[in-house]
Amino acid sequence: MFRLFYNINRFAKTLQEPGASLSLVSPAREWALQLLLDIELGGSFANLALNKLPVSLSERDRRLVTELVNGTTRMRRTLDSVLDQVLTKPGRTLKPTVRNILRLGAYQLLFLQRIPARAAIFEAVAAARRCDHGGAAKLTNAVLRRISGLSLDDFNWSSNPIQRIGERWSYPDWIIEVWAREYDLATAQALAEAQNRPPPFSLRTNVRKLSRETLIEHLAAAGVRAQPSIVAPEGISLAAFPAVSRLPGYRDGWWYVQGESAMLASRVVAPQAGEVIADIGAGPGGKATHLAELMGDAGRVLAIEPNGSRLALVKENARRLGILSIQLLQQPGQANLPSLVDRALVDAPCSGLGTLYRKADSRWRSLPTQLAELADLQLQLLEAIATCIKPGGILVYTTCTISRKENQEVVNTFLARQPQFRTSDLQFALPAQWQHDTADGMMQILPSRHGTEGFFIARFRKATVST
Repeated sequence: MFRLFYNINRFAKTLQEPGASLSLVSPAREWALQLLLDIELGGSFANLALNKLPVSLSERDRRLVTELVNGTTRMRRTLDSVLDQVLTKPGRTLKPTVRNILRLGAYQLLFLQRIPARAAIFEAVAAARRCDHGGAAKLTNAVLRRISGLSLDDFNWSSNPIQRIGERWSYPDWIIEVWAREYDLATAQALAEAQNRPPPFSLRTNVRKLSRETLIEHLAAAGVRAQPSIVAPEGISLAAFPAVSRLPGYRDGWWYVQGESAMLASRVVAPQAGEVIADIGAGPGGKATHLAELMGDAGRVLAIEPNGSRLALVKENARRLGILSIQLLQQPGQANLPSLVDRALVDAPCSGLGTLYRKADSRWRSLPTQLAELADLQLQLLEAIATCIKPGGILVYTTCTISRKENQEVVNTFLARQPQFRTSDLQFALPAQWQHDTADGMMQILPSRHGTEGFFIARFRKATVST
């Protein structure tokens, strides 16, 4: 049964006010409402807003706030469409506080079946009463009671297929248009659905310290359900998102939190012991440490990152994992490398359209004009690094997006302008189930098809002599 958490200090203050209402709001929902207002009105990023939660908040309340803030932000367009169908005037005309109270309530009613409807409505009405003393509370009660017991299938969505997908799965139209144009409408809908599901959570075993099987045994002993990843031999998939600092082996460097597709990128590089490897855009260190592990920490990994704080994370993660072969370089990726390298991994800045489920507000912050701008930057970065590859060396290009403009089109332009490079087979690094999805040394990983984050990988080999 739902448990109502009381804010004792606010309750005591309320009792001292003449004619005060005895309506109470749980701390979790108070914080969720405040953070949603910070995101909408103050321009705060969702993940940074959640960092404002006080340490005194219980773990249970912290999880609820995170779910409410991320879920309500992610599903904002869907919620607004639902509310507009039951309100007598558009929701955008309401005060921001009332609008977000309604969004919070509607999110719980439509998406969180484990929360009883009466509890969601009661707390929303209490919050509305505190901010408006009457009219807002009546409106909130009426609107949410109309939604209660309904599902998304009971509401009307646009007859325009692009707008229908955008409204029903809560995306701006331009993202659906890109996916429909570059793939097809059915794939666009599948991608929209897939990126509203909880993100997959995976660990990369530090095989220099223990085997994957041993790590799974340690996790099981700690009550954490895990299974081997099909994507990478070091990978472990977890059934739920845990408090990572409490997992066994964190301080001992037994593992690193990393997406399965990102693990694949380092395997495509295939570093060899004694080589010099460049990791461009290395922060916070996932791929750099993986590259070092794959070559037995015997060689040199140049971790190149312009952001000082992200470079500091590379250093800290290398220390925790016991990696000694990483050299930190704070400089733009376009800067000349100190020497020619055997292999390079370019983890290019991108629109992130393959990892929208990880950042609740990213779909609302991205703009269609950014795709062309990013493609230009990605090509410049690739061409700058290409000059630093030894003859016969390997260059791997990756992004966490599923936009052809940033992926296949960048690769095709690069090959046309850099005739000394040819695409190189990458099937050796792929799970057998994925090998039929490769084409010309490229692999586009789709959340809806492959069950992991959206990712693009291309592998090139430089000619041994000038062409």
